[in-house]
Amino acid sequence: MRKILFVMMFLTISNYSLADGHVKRIISTSETGMGKEIVYPSGKAMITAFEFTVPVGSPVVAHTHSFPVLIMIQQGEIELTQGGKSYNYKAGDAFVEDVGVVHESKNIGNVPVKAIVVAIGVEGQKIMTPVK
Repeated sequence: MRKILFVMMFLTISNYSLADGHVKRIISTSETGMGKEIVYPSGKAMITAFEFTVPVGSPVVAHTHSFPVLIMIQQGEIELTQGGKSYNYKAGDAFVEDVGVVHESKNIGNVPVKAIVVAIGVEGQKIMTPVK
């Protein structure tokens, strides 16, 4: 009985020590970075993650997404423009881009922007569709 009690106490203490200080929430939201409700498409789920780099002064062409895309800026600063409004994001910021809304961005800093991108999508759908 003592062994069982000791093991249970050890596991309880270990769980607290493992979680304490090792988890930093990056983002928890039900809205995009532009203030709209996040909308999920229907279909077979497909999550894709990648690192995206934008050279100094370079643009990201106008485009849309057919599903939510989470952006986590690791380095640099980017200006996102959508519907005549601009939003600036820098290293440490995270946001979700709007679904079905044309937007573009530009590296406005003095170092390349590096971002982790997580596309929370649907199998067979494009992550990004350029708009001409």
